[in-house]
Amino acid sequence: HEEEQEYKKEDIINQFLPKIRSIAQKLSFNLPPELSTEDLVSAGIIGLMEAIERFDPEKNTKLKTFAEFRIRGAMIDEIRAMQWASRDIKRKMGEVRKAYEQMEMKLQRSPDDEEVAAHMGITLEELYDITKAARSTNLVAIEDIGANYSEGNLDFLECLSDPNAVDQLTLVDIQERKELLLEAIESLSKKEKMVITLYYYEELTMKEVGAILGLSESRVCQIHGQAISRLKKKVSTYR
Repeated sequence: HEEEQEYKKEDIINQFLPKIRSIAQKLSFNLPPELSTEDLVSAGIIGLMEAIERFDPEKNTKLKTFAEFRIRGAMIDEIRAMQWASRDIKRKMGEVRKAYEQMEMKLQRSPDDEEVAAHMGITLEELYDITKAARSTNLVAIEDIGANYSEGNLDFLECLSDPNAVDQLTLVDIQERKELLLEAIESLSKKEKMVITLYYYEELTMKEVGAILGLSESRVCQIHGQAISRLKKKVSTYR
């Protein structure tokens, strides 16, 4: 009987796998360098297995709805855990910079890596691990955001357009507005860019955006409102 249950569980996982990969792909643009899309898929499968174990047909009407919520939640938990690790890397890199400055003042010359490592009380390999991780840490690449928007998201463009303006949506006009939008997005803060991208391009809810960024839903709504207001002002100056 136990073996039969395992086979059933495996069948369910195989059925959900395309959806798991789809969710992982949607969230993958926001990954720290230490995390891959496959890591998210693994987290999603674990989330699915937990959902199967906890599913109660009497309380939960559909396994699909319950499981997808848990899959996405498991992936978001994985991203947040790794983002905390990325913050730790940034902190360590700050310590490395400080050590270089201190040694430079002490020696009156640029210190060797070995001297800095010794000053910090770590090995040379550990020093290189920190600097390598710090170089690759970039939670959201602005180029990726630009690439995403350059494909065109008319819902987002419509959100910024003036409802009172007579606007003939010719191909040329749409292209011009795309370019204008890209330029306007560049003027936003990093956090505003992340909220706009997650909400419009990835089609996450405000609550899900908050979970990824470690913010409350109300704070995300506030940042979203500020970003839209700034973008509308930026776009209107070119009309």
